[in-house]
Amino acid sequence: MDYLKSISSKIKENPGAIFGILYPYILVLVIIIGLYYVSKLDFITKQKVPALVPDTTVVTDLPVVKASTVPPLDIQTVMEPNEALLEAGEELYTLNCVSCHGEDGLGSGAAAAVLNPPPRNFSNSEGWKNTRTLAGIYTSLQEGIPGTAMISYDFLTAEDKFALAHYIRTEFITNPPAGNPDEFAALDQLYNISAGTDIPAQIPVANAIQIIVEENITRVEKVQNTLTRIESSSSEGANLFSKVTDDEFQAVSGLVIAGYWNDENSFRELITRNLNYNGFNGKLFSLTDNEWFILFSFLKNNI
Repeated sequence: MDYLKSISSKIKENPGAIFGILYPYILVLVIIIGLYYVSKLDFITKQKVPALVPDTTVVTDLPVVKASTVPPLDIQTVMEPNEALLEAGEELYTLNCVSCHGEDGLGSGAAAAVLNPPPRNFSNSEGWKNTRTLAGIYTSLQEGIPGTAMISYDFLTAEDKFALAHYIRTEFITNPPAGNPDEFAALDQLYNISAGTDIPAQIPVANAIQIIVEENITRVEKVQNTLTRIESSSSEGANLFSKVTDDEFQAVSGLVIAGYWNDENSFRELITRNLNYNGFNGKLFSLTDNEWFILFSFLKNNI
């Protein structure tokens, strides 16, 4: 007791003394924690390895798709499920949806573990963005759901989207809510279902880039050749061009890209429309009608 009173008296006289008294105990505690951490270091490191790390990354490009037209669809024929629609829907679900939503529709597919938020559990009636009606599921398929892994399936035909929606409602949703004619009419008006759909052609991105590069190379070469001809010319047209331009390269580039100035009037309208931004300057307005004709003829013959 006398020892404890002595310690208490020292602490009152010098509060900082408590650190000196507790220091050995704190040091022992830190050493114990450090030894524990080191002993578990291998385990801790393993837990930091991301789940489902792929061994390889496969980079694919867009496939070639020919332009086509989807024929008009009578929406009345797909308002109710039938055997043909459900068979098509099952095939579409297997190809497009199983990896995320799972074969049972519970959102437990192979990819679900790495998705946040997780895929929709179709058996859960809560939290549906576009409702569980046929029109609501069609809308989700058409537009996708922003902020989730649910992409737009607008590349499917209208009939395919109805087939897929019917399969999901029939197979996974208990007591799916019925739709009403107004919903289908709004859906038809919004997505133009009964009028058919034009599907544009599609080529791989690499091919598209190559085409753009080649087109621009042709244009650049045309601009450079035109400027060379202008610089080597001492004609009145060349002199007028130098007079009314501040940036000859930009001026010729605009004319090359436009390509629709087939007469003097369209030429005048084109180059005065965005004056001072297209390489030409305000001296254009001092030209006489004859000088306009000379300038137009000169550029038309050299571009």
